[in-house]
Amino acid sequence: MSTEEAKPTGPDLVAGIAIDELADGRLLAGHVGGDAVLVARRGDRFFAISATCSHYGGPLAEGLMVEDTVRCPWHHACFSLRTGEALRAPALTPVACWAVTVRDGKVFVGNKQQASQAKRTTGASLTAASAERIVIVGGGAAGFAAAEMLRREQYAGSIVMLSSDEAPPVDRPNLSKDYLAGNAPEEWVPLRPDSFYADNAIDLKLKATVTAIDTRAREIVLSEGTRITYDQLLLATGAEAIRPSIPGADQPHVHTLRTLADCRGIMSGPRCPVER
Repeated sequence: MSTEEAKPTGPDLVAGIAIDELADGRLLAGHVGGDAVLVARRGDRFFAISATCSHYGGPLAEGLMVEDTVRCPWHHACFSLRTGEALRAPALTPVACWAVTVRDGKVFVGNKQQASQAKRTTGASLTAASAERIVIVGGGAAGFAAAEMLRREQYAGSIVMLSSDEAPPVDRPNLSKDYLAGNAPEEWVPLRPDSFYADNAIDLKLKATVTAIDTRAREIVLSEGTRITYDQLLLATGAEAIRPSIPGADQPHVHTLRTLADCRGIMSGPRCPVER
């Protein structure tokens, strides 16, 4: 996933800032060496985390502080000011933290600490005692974030993701931006590597098209007739690309853009001449 590095601005936090410069509930952007760092105050507690959102590089100092969390102003990702953990989608990766000390009426930011993310429940730690199954219909960012958070919150039941795509969950915005423009490698596109799903006991079924939901039997019906039972069901299908009903829209060189396959088709097709 591509992000733009924030250029360090504001005060040198190693040298310290006066406590009076940071009112309760305020966010302040500064720097520690070459790192852009956000300092926040909650009552008599002070926190320091990366000033750059791990999703798309949004400036967290321009975000919203709610209790001991900060929301990114761009896409509303949420991070813990205490640990740097990514608490809400669309961010999936934590941000770094720094040690903070208060002395002589000033706040000093010290050593960088390892980014923290809650420990996930993995396949090795699941027990046969938990037979509950959650089925997620949809292979996009929302469905992925739900499955990832369930494991992070120590959910020990079975998780099944059903996706009609042929590729694992990808960062869809990149399909129409850096990757499509040829400025980003394809390894940036998947939200997580293929090994993530097995490591976290998430049963990702690709090219699985859901045709019906039998709520009485608590079953999902796939296009080839397979039935999958569920205890809890999450619908996270997203939207489909609309193909306009105009002459020529059905030509093979006219593409919609939603999936990785769509993007590859556009990139491999003929290029239109650019008028200068």
